[in-house]
Order: sequence, then C-alpha cells, then structure tokens
Amino acid sequence: GISVVVLLVIALALPLTAAGNEYWMTVAANIGVYAATAIGLNIVVGLAGLLDLGYVAFLGIGAFTAANLSGAAAAKFDVHLPFALVMVISAVIAGMFGAVVGSPTLRVRGDYLAIVTLAFGEIFVRTAQNNIFGLTGGSNAIPGIPQVELFGTRFSDRIAVAGIQLPAGVLYYLLIVFLVAIVMLVFSHLKESRLGRAWIAIREDEDAARAMGIRTGPIKIMAFLCGATLAGFAGAFFAHKTGTVSYESFRFTESVTVLAAVILGGMGTVPGAVLGASLLFVLPEKLREFADYRLLLFGLALILIMRFRPQGLVPDRHRR
Repeated sequence: GISVVVLLVIALALPLTAAGNEYWMTVAANIGVYAATAIGLNIVVGLAGLLDLGYVAFLGIGAFTAANLSGAAAAKFDVHLPFALVMVISAVIAGMFGAVVGSPTLRVRGDYLAIVTLAFGEIFVRTAQNNIFGLTGGSNAIPGIPQVELFGTRFSDRIAVAGIQLPAGVLYYLLIVFLVAIVMLVFSHLKESRLGRAWIAIREDEDAARAMGIRTGPIKIMAFLCGATLAGFAGAFFAHKTGTVSYESFRFTESVTVLAAVILGGMGTVPGAVLGASLLFVLPEKLREFADYRLLLFGLALILIMRFRPQGLVPDRHRR
C-alpha cells in the first residue's frame, strides 16, 4: 500500500518538476502504456506461471480495434465512437482473443507453451503486415486517429491550471496515470481473490493443484483472458495517444520488453510492473548522451539488478 501511494504521489508531481516538458510527458505516457500492459502480463506470468512470448499482440489487437472505431481516415469502418466506449470494446475483443489463444495451451506447458504463444505473436504481426481483411492498413498503417477531447480541449494541447503553465500532452499523461491506477486495482483484487489463489497454486505445482480439485483448464484460460483484456485496454489508449497504429509497434522485441519489465520489477507484485516499465524506458533515455555505449551500459545495469535483486525490485512476499 505504501509503495502504491508513493508511486501515485511521484506520478502526479512529475509535470511540476524539471521533467515537466512535452518530451518527458511523451516518454512518461509510453511508460504508462507499457506499465498497464506489463500488469496484464503479470497475471499470466507472475500469478499463473504461464510463459507468454506473444503477449504484445493483445496490445496490438486493442490498438487496431480502437483505430477502426475512432473515425480515422484510413479505417475500414466509417464510425466514430466515444473514447470511453472504444476502450471498453477494445478490451473485450482483446480478451476474447486471449481466451482463444489460451484454449490450445491447455495440453502444453513450459517451453512448448512459450512456443505456442510466440507463434501467435508472429501470426498477428504477419497478418497485420499483409493487411488481411483491410483492418490494419498493412505497411501504410492507420494514420489520422483523432485526438481525445474533453469540453473542447484536446488532450495534446498545453493547459494552464491556477496560473501554472503545464506542458503539451499533460492531459494524456494524467489519463494514463488514472488508467494504470485502475489496472493496478483490478490486479490487486484478482490476486487476493479465490481465482488469484488458484492461479498461484497452478504456478507452484499444476499437478498438485489439479489433485486438490482446482479445474486447471478453465483457470488457465481465465488468466489469458484477464491479461489480454488489460492489454487491449492499454492498446486503445496507445492508438489515440500516438495518432498512428502500425504493425511495427507490436513485434517480438516488444513482448520481450514487457516480459523483462515484469521480471525486473518483481513477478506477482502490483508496483513491480510499473517500476520495471519505468526502468526499461527511463534508463535508455538517460544514457542517450553516451551514444554508442548506451545499450552496453543499459545491459550492464540490467545484469547488476538481476544479480543483486534476483526476485525483482519489489519482490512478492511469497516468493521472497
């Protein structure tokens, strides 16, 4: 609880610090998108112990769904739904795909499960690249996604509050902070629920969990469904924030980045995914001044963290 409060205070104070400019607002909003996605993956990997290497595809499904329902010029459907409704529809569709992907995995586990999920991620990328059914725009992507507006104010505009001039994009940043808070609340309630305890039992020993009467098949599908729903939720925000959705944003490397955020932050913890995503985005930006040595220093920093904090930055009490 203390960790969550500290994270919230720091997040709300960020626009008032030296980092309160348009560039860092964009970086912080991207951190929020990947933090929400990482929390969803934390359900699959951290709680249920199911290694998913194609998870970012659900983020892409949510983003492409939002792009096609938001009135973009290149969208397949000529509709312009409200932002809140688009987010709900995107989350539901991504969750449905999560259940579909989870179904074939009931008879596999370990490395074979990782291969199945990796194959799903690659199928999604190739489908989006070839613009099958005209839903993804192919190599041309889907540009021109309208900005979110509230009372005539676009979320990308500069605003002033109590005489304080805030940077452009601060409304998007505050929105993603609110959305991440919702996702964290959902995760924490799921973890402490009967369903969450069943996921943890499957993670520790699936055979023992089945022997104790847990229906492991439907429970595992629920893990994929819940995780995919949260990713689709974040994907809808990502589409409106960037204004363009392309298949290049959802490659295998992005799945690895989200998985690394979960592992570095601490599997099965609420603040861990947020800290992991922040670390993976802030460190490369801060090390940019070292030019050619940036990625080398970034890699060394990750190795040191895993060496001295093997359970993550915020380890789960049970794992610790």
